[in-house]
Amino acid sequence: MVRYLLVTCFLLGLGCASAPKPAPTPAVAPAPKLRSLPSADDLPYLSPSEIVKRMQGSPVKYRVEPDDSPPGGAADSLWPMGIQPVDLPRVVVEDGRRVVQEWPLEPKMEALMAQAVKHIEAQRLEEAEKISNQVIAECRDCYLAFEHLGEIALARGEPAAALGHYQKALQLNPDDSQLHYGLGRALVRLGRLKEAREALAWALVLGPRDATLRRLLGEFEGVGMVFKGDVLIPRGFAYKRGEEMVVLYDPLYGPAWLAFGACKALWHADAEHRKEMTGHTEHFFNSIEDFECVSAAAHVHETQKAQNVEGPMDPTLDRLLDVMRDGMFSEMVLFETMSRISPQFTLTLDDEGRRRMWQYVLKHVLVPVGAQGGSAP
Repeated sequence: MVRYLLVTCFLLGLGCASAPKPAPTPAVAPAPKLRSLPSADDLPYLSPSEIVKRMQGSPVKYRVEPDDSPPGGAADSLWPMGIQPVDLPRVVVEDGRRVVQEWPLEPKMEALMAQAVKHIEAQRLEEAEKISNQVIAECRDCYLAFEHLGEIALARGEPAAALGHYQKALQLNPDDSQLHYGLGRALVRLGRLKEAREALAWALVLGPRDATLRRLLGEFEGVGMVFKGDVLIPRGFAYKRGEEMVVLYDPLYGPAWLAFGACKALWHADAEHRKEMTGHTEHFFNSIEDFECVSAAAHVHETQKAQNVEGPMDPTLDRLLDVMRDGMFSEMVLFETMSRISPQFTLTLDDEGRRRMWQYVLKHVLVPVGAQGGSAP
């Protein structure tokens, strides 16, 4: 069945062409199995035709099987969660690395703040405010009490006061994504929409897979911004069945995902290729694999468009090409794949890494729109 891949490459004019060589940064976030990886900048990613050549010369049997993909693609199967997020994150430095831990709370303070939350939910704002101020008087590091005061102020229609409370909370813990979301809401209420979008982008950087946050961000279009969601909706997959490596792809979305699936199959089956790329023969999650496989899909899609090759194409990949042209390929891949494996991996990035991720979100995920009216969430 490798011949089917070769025919595809021939039709797309891939021949001896090389795949695009983006310059991704090394993965610095923790994965379920940490390994010491070479710099991704210096790695020679294989083009789709080179992937086929490696498969053709392999003793492994490969089989291509067209298959309908799930509505949301195969992302959950490709990148299953490996590290559970913590509810109240804080970042500490251990052995020169940033590590995510649970924010420490004394049982008494935790119980008081739980009471405050119940009062807020029941709109008993005076009781909630009293408890929150009591917590602050006894525990200056209990940043959640300031967050609660921010929620109370918003409920009372006092966004300026809410802004001050969220800013105090962020001074204590700048790594909690929900604080940035609260700050963004207060700024929206104050009509400071540019600052609001920047704050909400930080919330998404620090909580990239937070389903509630994503849903809430979808409600901000009426105030000048739209949440565009994921760039990658993978329609290709690979798995081992007996002695064969099976490449699944959805033909309704074009050959780009066939190239992606073939690349994934190669990584599963070819220990020599894994050694060349990572320095390790065993197969484990690593961003280098995704850099190569997503790059292969992008190359096929770009070639198909440039040569006006007839046949199905996945229009969502146009957005991937835009990201690559902007030089934000590595940020996109890490934001969408590593965050599924480790939902809070962005907390472990250094300041520059976080800022680049924030710029990516502002440019390609939480983007401005023309409408400026509407009511604030």
